[in-house]
Amino acid sequence: MAVRDEGWDTIAANGSVSWFIHGFRATESVVFSIVVFPGTGAGVPFPVGHATLTQGESFQHVDGTKAYKIYIKNNAAFNSCNVHILSQVESL
Repeated sequence: MAVRDEGWDTIAANGSVSWFIHGFRATESVVFSIVVFPGTGAGVPFPVGHATLTQGESFQHVDGTKAYKIYIKNNAAFNSCNVHILSQVESL
């Protein structure tokens, strides 16, 4: 089992982002997870790190590689959050 750090993003309060992550082999199964850290917010003395990850679509390119689209929503109403996106890759 290999884990890859796909990158990170900062999401505004109540905001959301989507990522298109590619370069996986056709025989690999991929599961994504996030590590959430509270960001900042004007007048917020104790910011919250609270986000939801949804693993969305799966694509297979003509060259046989795979890609995935994931969605992340910041559930904190008054502050931003920082998320690190991780992928766990298993081969058949």
